[in-house]
Amino acid sequence: MERPTAEVGLPVSGMKAVVFTYYTRGERKAIEAVMLESAEFEQVDNKPKLKKVDATYRAKMEDKAVLLAVKHLIDTEGKKAKLDQKILDGLPSDDFEALQNALPSGQSKKK
Repeated sequence: MERPTAEVGLPVSGMKAVVFTYYTRGERKAIEAVMLESAEFEQVDNKPKLKKVDATYRAKMEDKAVLLAVKHLIDTEGKKAKLDQKILDGLPSDDFEALQNALPSGQSKKK
C-alpha cells in the first residue's frame, strides 16, 4: 500500500524532502527499540533496575525517526536521492529542524 506524502522545503540547502504522513507500526517499533537497546538493566530484589543508559539514545532516536519518515530528497536540480545517515549528518541544523517539524503526527518533536 502506497502511503501519502507531503513535500517539505529545506531552508538552507534548498532541497525538498518527500515525507510520509504517518509511520507504520514497524517503523514506530524500530524508533522505540533504539531507546530500549540503549538501556542496560540489572535484577535487584527480583525487580529490574536501570543500570546504565547510552546518553546518545535521544539523538539516535531523532535520526531514526527522520530517516524512516523521509521517502526521498529532491536536490536543487530535481534529482531524487535516498536520505542516509551520511547525508543526514551533513545537513545544516536548520534543515534538520525543518525535517523534525515535518515528522508524522504522533511522533515526539523537539521541544
